[in-house]
Amino acid sequence: MPQNIVTWTLVLVLDALGLLLAYKSGNKKPYLQLGWVIASFLMFFAVMFNGSPFYWGTPEKVSVALCAIAIFLWLTRSAQTGLVMYAVAVFISFIPLMGDYWSNPQIETLWLWILSIVPGVFAFLGAEKKDFANTFIPWCSMGLNMIFVILC
Repeated sequence: MPQNIVTWTLVLVLDALGLLLAYKSGNKKPYLQLGWVIASFLMFFAVMFNGSPFYWGTPEKVSVALCAIAIFLWLTRSAQTGLVMYAVAVFISFIPLMGDYWSNPQIETLWLWILSIVPGVFAFLGAEKKDFANTFIPWCSMGLNMIFVILC
């Protein structure tokens, strides 16, 4: 499936939510998440100006619902609880891409997924505290990118 404006809008919203939740849960230097917001913002505009199709499927619906639940949990419980649901929403939003890689492994992108693990490692190593707020997202990032390394 070609790049989809709905997918990149969702990624931008999820990245912004992740940045906010990481900060609210106690990570006062969420540089990894800030980088994601900038990257997804640029990808959103690149896809939008490239005449992207509009596709709204089940993964997008589920991710938006989980995103709403993450916000609800943050407002009613804690930012850390919202952060966990946010991570689930992110993983679900990647299901279509995982399916593509499962049916058609793309070894030529292996270098990209390996390099994508590096910012998570640096974010983990550079965390001021090794607590949940400062290390949960880097661990999730490394895990998600490792899935794609395996699928390549």
